[in-house]
Amino acid sequence: MAARDWAVKKAASKILGPDERLVASCMANLPGTLKREGYYSALQNVVGIRFVDVAADGGLPPKMNLAVTDRRVLIFEQSMLGRAKDLVAEIPITQVAQARLTEAGRAQVSIKVYNFTITFTGGVDLELESPDKGGVNNVIGAINGRVRS
Repeated sequence: MAARDWAVKKAASKILGPDERLVASCMANLPGTLKREGYYSALQNVVGIRFVDVAADGGLPPKMNLAVTDRRVLIFEQSMLGRAKDLVAEIPITQVAQARLTEAGRAQVSIKVYNFTITFTGGVDLELESPDKGGVNNVIGAINGRVRS
């Protein structure tokens, strides 16, 4: 487990099976979240408007922590401090076909964003973004290593 996994360690430990272990994790956001936050931040600093992110009914929260265990992909809501909070989705690794890095871009002048996709066995894609290239690469490797093994 890498040092970056500290954000999910406590939340994951509450739901892991007795012989299940955390393999990799990263911050994950819905596409456009980091760019939108940069825009909101600029508006807030200039005109003093406060924006609040709210997930749509039944949707994923815009800011998440994604964790891969030796059996599942876990998605947690992310707290304001970056730690994993409530579990919002768990996907058996058998339901995942692959994970891949799709592109990189910039959310703001100083933040590089790495877009990645998790494809489920039914062909449905979950598109995400993260500013953490190392975490994304670890998660993709962990998923693909379990799917193909």
